Amino acid sequence: MVTGVRLTGGTVLAADGDTGTTDVTVRTGPSAGAAEAAGDVVDVTGQLVLPGLANAHDHLRSLLPATREAETMPLPAIIERAGAAGAAATAEHYRDLTAQGAARMVLSGVTSAIDHIYPVHVPGMIEAAAAGHDRVGLRASLAVGLMDSGHPAVLQDPSVTIDDVARIADDAVPADRLFLAPVSLRQSSPDVYRAAVSAADRLGMRLYTHVAESAAEVDACLAEHGMRPVELLHSLGFLRPGTVLVHCVHLDERERQLVADTGTAVAYCPSNHLRFAKGFAPIRDLIDRGVTVGLGIDGMVDGFTEIRQAVYAQAQAAGATGVLTSAEAFRMATTAAASLASGDRADPAADPTPGAWPDAVVASPNRLELQPVADPLWTLIHRMTGTDVTDVYIGGKAVVRDGQLTRVSHDEVAERAAAATAAIASAAGVDLRPGGEHAATPPGPAGQRASSR
Repeated sequence: MVTGVRLTGGTVLAADGDTGTTDVTVRTGPSAGAAEAAGDVVDVTGQLVLPGLANAHDHLRSLLPATREAETMPLPAIIERAGAAGAAATAEHYRDLTAQGAARMVLSGVTSAIDHIYPVHVPGMIEAAAAGHDRVGLRASLAVGLMDSGHPAVLQDPSVTIDDVARIADDAVPADRLFLAPVSLRQSSPDVYRAAVSAADRLGMRLYTHVAESAAEVDACLAEHGMRPVELLHSLGFLRPGTVLVHCVHLDERERQLVADTGTAVAYCPSNHLRFAKGFAPIRDLIDRGVTVGLGIDGMVDGFTEIRQAVYAQAQAAGATGVLTSAEAFRMATTAAASLASGDRADPAADPTPGAWPDAVVASPNRLELQPVADPLWTLIHRMTGTDVTDVYIGGKAVVRDGQLTRVSHDEVAERAAAATAAIASAAGVDLRPGGEHAATPPGPAGQRASSR
């Protein structure tokens, strides 16, 4: 049966940075070849055609809108405020806010993402997040957070969360798109990491966590455990092929080699690191050691921004331009990040067959300020933004056409998300008016340990 869509006449940017004019067929299934998947033909002459961008790390529910107040808030305070908002959220809020986050992804050319979701203390929250992704057509993996420390109202025994993940596997979310994800060493004790490792072995799932985000985290880990964060995770059996470590800003020589030797992957979020002054992750060194590094957006603008920020941040860290090339950064945002989501470098989304892709993005280089275009890849990375995306195909189906969502209306997504945010703010005691008091008063002490539901 003829399936898929053929994009013809455009300038094609392959994941390795090569440029050509070969037609691209966006197939509906992983086994469909170019000849089989040759259904509708779309003329994209004058446009750029690129593989779908992949987002290796994000939290697609913005429970409260960002404000200038957060510019001077330390990360622990932001985490505490997020806990207060999470305590006020319902499963329906998660669905509607995740749909907005997923819409933000696809409208800017992201076709697959790893969504790190926590807290999940209310029954149905995991399924609700999956429903939000599906509402707009985003191909999403869920990294389900496990934690036993933090805002008391959002804690549940990690074993309960693990049972919830096992229950929904291959129902709400395919099992190979689920991660067991201790949140971080700030919010998850070594016992939680041990439980995640044991459950991953039993269920055949992968592992995911934030680690080595700040020098303070390293110091605290050394003081409490006598080991640096990545060393501690290694001692717990957490480092392995399929595991994704998010951030990895502060790694010493031994930790870098441990990541490489164990086949562990890294999600790099350059704009987030700059935003919170976390430092410069040793990405060039990790890549040279053979580590797969994918780019994550992590609440920032879009995938295009992360690609160029990766190039610029690594140049700044090394004091030399070209340390991370544009082509390398583009691969980090396409095939590398997709391989983190799928866990399989042979996955079609991670390694598109020439001429027959699972996903594709069409972007217009025709804005006056982009002209003239001598090097399409350079223009894409250093000048274009997500707003230049016109059409997005996921699994052979258009989820964005002419800059508009195809499965749901923009207005519906925006209205539902605004209503959810207002309800959460009201319940959490957060004043969203300009000049209002934005910090919620938590109902109990932070740091309380979880008990069974």
